[in-house]
Amino acid sequence: MSTFGRYVVAIVLGTSLLAPAGASQSSTILDCDALPGLTPNVWQGLGVDPDADDQWENDANWSLGIAPLRLSDPYVCIPSGGTPVIGAGQEAQLVALDVAADAELTVDPGGKLFLYGGALTPSTIRGRVEVIGATIGGPGRVEVSGSLHLRSLGPSGPANITTRECALFAGPYRLGEEPCVPGLPIIGATGRIVVDDDGVVDVSGGRVNLADEFEITVHGLLRVHDDGFLAADHGTRLELLPHSAATPGTGTLRFEDDGDYVEGSNDSGISELGTVVNQGLIVKSGGNGTSLLTGTYSQPAPGAVTVGSGTLLLPSGSMTPASVAAGAGYGSGRCLTPEPGCLAQTFGADRQNVQLQVPTEDSTGASVLIRELSTASSALDIGYPVEAHATGLSATAEAPAILSFRYDERVLNGRDWTSIDVFRRASDGAPYVALQPCLANGDQPRGQVACVDRRGLAGSSRNVVDAEGPGSAPDVIMVVRTVGTSRWVAR
Repeated sequence: MSTFGRYVVAIVLGTSLLAPAGASQSSTILDCDALPGLTPNVWQGLGVDPDADDQWENDANWSLGIAPLRLSDPYVCIPSGGTPVIGAGQEAQLVALDVAADAELTVDPGGKLFLYGGALTPSTIRGRVEVIGATIGGPGRVEVSGSLHLRSLGPSGPANITTRECALFAGPYRLGEEPCVPGLPIIGATGRIVVDDDGVVDVSGGRVNLADEFEITVHGLLRVHDDGFLAADHGTRLELLPHSAATPGTGTLRFEDDGDYVEGSNDSGISELGTVVNQGLIVKSGGNGTSLLTGTYSQPAPGAVTVGSGTLLLPSGSMTPASVAAGAGYGSGRCLTPEPGCLAQTFGADRQNVQLQVPTEDSTGASVLIRELSTASSALDIGYPVEAHATGLSATAEAPAILSFRYDERVLNGRDWTSIDVFRRASDGAPYVALQPCLANGDQPRGQVACVDRRGLAGSSRNVVDAEGPGSAPDVIMVVRTVGTSRWVAR
């Protein structure tokens, strides 16, 4: 850009920065927020100038006449209509980024976008940011009122969200980045994305890594679809919260097919799973298979869960019932490896799980509570009792609810399904009573509420070999067909 061009932009920016005494620093300048101590470098390339290109590193595309990678404290503003691209292998390291409504920033495969500004100099996405098999991160704060699209390109091209570059990539790293020391958590700031009431974070295409103690706070929508799934490292945090404005609605995690939120890495020395706080809504709205959420889970009021299709599994159930549609399922579980469409297994860290399927014929669905208890009922118990209760359930002998209890080899002492009984406790204070086998047609024996399916069919009680490796003993799945629910235990 010519000296005259830079001079004109400087005058425009200087004039825009003038404000009455006491004016807020958050006033908008050229589609950007005014941030203390930072001068916007405004995109002038493709979408703003129809004769320009979309190249991030082209000095001619910027109002200061210098591409951001050659500035010490870059604050980048993408005005309405702008469509820059951070290309493959390129890396943008910014204090802050502001993407206007109707602007779009793309990070191509292998590209990286790191943001470092905190609460006083946050990044803002009002328009659209596409991260395609690429990385977004940094210890800064990012506010999303538009949309952030995280698109994986499959096993060889995941999308990534990370606080530090060193958590996922070999150096060299930005001067001043906190070193990654194996087994040690972060000492300084961690990255955070805040999804506003109307904002969307969109996950698709395969694995998206949520790494290095990064936090996502959702007042809007976290959408998982088209084979997308999140692998959340130990120490990460996902919060679903009510709308921040005085409007109805809540932060929502929506599985539109059989995507998952599974366990990632624990390299940070944090033994606990990532935290998931559901004070909003978790919905499985599509897919006929299983979606699984793994984490240290809590559901404070007014948190809710809705299963409209397929089966949704939470780590160990919840004290709060879920709304489960006809033919859908709900339960507890954890998968051994974070793979697309992973199925709940039992292994060293999770030795039992349970699922309840509402009958397809139950047109109104049911309010289902699944909770793994922490106190044994007898020294003979296999694992711990489970509370599996459904309010509003319409089940019959011909169309029962199906309960599946899975137990890891470590709690079986060499037993298989043929030597295991399932017991039911009808009400508080009542004894646990052993269930009889189902009849040949699957019905409960006369006068019985529930029965154990021992018919030898594909969906009956059985031994199962999991993915823990050669030489491991089988796990066991005990299947119960029931018209009523309560507390259950295997012995």
